[in-house]
Formats: sequence, structure tokens, C-alpha cells
Amino acid sequence: MPTGADEWTRRLRVAAVVWIDAVGYAVVVAAVSVAAALAAAVVSGGGLVRGKALLFVVGFVLMGYATIRLWPTSPEDVERGVADSIPSPGERTRFQSLVRALPPLRWLPSPPPGSQLSPAGKLFLGSLLVLLASYLMETVFGVV
Repeated sequence: MPTGADEWTRRLRVAAVVWIDAVGYAVVVAAVSVAAALAAAVVSGGGLVRGKALLFVVGFVLMGYATIRLWPTSPEDVERGVADSIPSPGERTRFQSLVRALPPLRWLPSPPPGSQLSPAGKLFLGSLLVLLASYLMETVFGVV
């Protein structure tokens, strides 16, 4: 019979795997967004200033899309507390598979299906990192 300490340790491990999975996904979303925005800015002749502005727009578009995906689809979803929170086990896009193949996520087990963050939740977290990148470009790196 498991003790209270064993149960606490198991819950802590599950929470750590869930958050590492979510943060890993968000970091890859932010890295792809930053690379695409900066490449588009340089190709169009706008430089880092245009890249910062593109990141700002991309961050808010991603945030809006993730918010819409997180929105409950029916009143029953609100009553049950379910929106897009539990993805089906087979619901994995190519991008999610790519992210799971990158270190450190490939070395960790997948989070249990009932406790993992939804793809929309991970995307929302990624949008915050994209906005953070835009903010840091302006305040820390002086791109005005």
C-alpha cells in the first residue's frame, strides 16, 4: 500500500513532466515564431525593428487563436469543467510529434492523458513567450 510520501512524490513527478512538456512546446513555438518573423523582416528590408513589430503581431494572433480554442464549445462543457483540456490520445499533430522528438522531451515519458495540458494551452503559453521576445528586443536589446 503506497504511503502519503509515495503519492506526493508521484504527483510531483507527474506535475514536473506536464510542465516540462508544456514549456518545451512553448519554447519551440516561440523559437519558430522568432525565426520566421526575423527572416520575414530581413527579407522585406525592415530589419530588427520590423521583426519586433511582427513578433508583437504574431504573439497576439497566437494568443487570440489559443483563447478561441480554449473557449468552451457548449454550456455542458462549462458545467463539467471541460473545454479543450483533455486531448484524445491519438490527437497529435506533426508539430507536436516534432516537439516530442526534441531533447529534453524525448528523454521523458509522455504526461498521463488525464493530466496533460491541452495543445491550445501550450500554444497560449507559447504566445506569451513570443510577446516576451518582442518586449525583450525593445527593452533589453534597444530595438526601437
